[in-house]
Amino acid sequence: MSDERQDDEMLGRALSRAIETQVVRETAYESSRLATRRPRRHASFAALAGAVAALGAVFGLALLATRIASGPVAGSPAPAVAPTPSPSASVTNGPPAIGVDHDVMYVARVGLPPVSFHIEMPVAFTVTREQRIAARITGLRALRADAVPPGTRNFLWNNTFQGGVNVTINGDLATVDLILLDRSWSVAEEGAEAGIVQQLVYTATEEPGIRAVLFTRDGGQQMRIGQFVFSQPLTRENVFGYARVSPQLIGEDFVQACSPGPCPSVPIRLRSSYAVDSVAPGVTRFTIQVDSGQPSHFTIEPTALDDVKTPWGGKYVLRLDVSGADANPGLTIVDRTPLRAVRTTVDSGQTTYQLALDDLRPWRVSTLRDPYRIQLDMGGYTSSISGSIAVYTPIPGAPPLPRFTVTGFTSAPEETVRWRLRDASQNVIASGVAPVGTHTGHQWAAFEFALPGAASATGDQWLEVYWQSAGDPLEQGLVRVRLKVG
Repeated sequence: MSDERQDDEMLGRALSRAIETQVVRETAYESSRLATRRPRRHASFAALAGAVAALGAVFGLALLATRIASGPVAGSPAPAVAPTPSPSASVTNGPPAIGVDHDVMYVARVGLPPVSFHIEMPVAFTVTREQRIAARITGLRALRADAVPPGTRNFLWNNTFQGGVNVTINGDLATVDLILLDRSWSVAEEGAEAGIVQQLVYTATEEPGIRAVLFTRDGGQQMRIGQFVFSQPLTRENVFGYARVSPQLIGEDFVQACSPGPCPSVPIRLRSSYAVDSVAPGVTRFTIQVDSGQPSHFTIEPTALDDVKTPWGGKYVLRLDVSGADANPGLTIVDRTPLRAVRTTVDSGQTTYQLALDDLRPWRVSTLRDPYRIQLDMGGYTSSISGSIAVYTPIPGAPPLPRFTVTGFTSAPEETVRWRLRDASQNVIASGVAPVGTHTGHQWAAFEFALPGAASATGDQWLEVYWQSAGDPLEQGLVRVRLKVG
């Protein structure tokens, strides 16, 4: 091993030991406040000072910094377009936060994209972008399995990678070389292969301005994790597990309750709220409620965001324009994957909501009454979402009960969805039709129905939800949810 690589590995191990010695505490959950940061669960690098000082005395700052390899790097491709984190151990005192927290790494959830986990970065040795990326990746290797939030996994703990990271940056592409000493990754656990890939890609691209990453090993050799090969640069959308999302503008006109006559002139007052992982696992919901009057229209448009120039931003922003005035304009820092922040502005009787996002995962829009509101849902279990069906419950892996409720949304142009249950041998043991709510244009409608389980069936079962057009045998939007015994 070269002196340079040995220095990198020694720094990596020092960082790792610092994280391993942290004690993670939990406090009660607190609601977010306007323009303030939500409490974070985190691991601190405070214990790093001694280790870094010792290394600095021997090698100097130049040797402690992550080495930047020379040579050409491939250009960045166009982006191809899913456990709730537990609360934080402490709240940062001082002025209100105006930017999102980038001192994070990502931990895995089986069947869902990863979620962020706060760490205290060693300021003295994370001056450059390359150093910050290297520190985050090294932090993954050191985060103990018992220190992650409930329902999450750190598949890099006690795995092949033991420290030593080389980072180069070319535009919005980072190339990250890990010192593995020709060892293979351990992927025996359920979800480990996809989980490691997601953790690495999300953590490396957390650095503002970085949208894609290419991982290599041991001096530029191609890296493999199980059957997955890092053959090209990857974005978050390449690995989050959902079908590709094509950015598009959605515009809808409201059906006026006072039609066909002229509507009375009433000020349109709005208010908004959000929920992460409380509606269903992996689902983020943003709701705009109409408190008085009635908006005439709304539009929704997703765009990429420059997170270098926009401190409160993520990789993308969903912009919602609604006629009416929100009572509480301002900036709310959320920092709960995938929602980083919500920025609300009011101008000339129209409100603009900007939702800063970690990635561009599938999203669904509904309008509901009593009270009148616009509802935007994002994400969910990757295997429970198709282009026109999203099943919220039951979740994958839930036990097959004698009776259970199926909930979700559909954009199908029909008034019903169809369902069936299959046994472990894929024989159909029950089937039926269920009604859905009304919807128009690009909107989705909710469905909810109770199913009697097949008491005589043994072993795992599969719930299938889909839709068919009248007179057409083609099954569309099929979602399969595995109900697991034990």
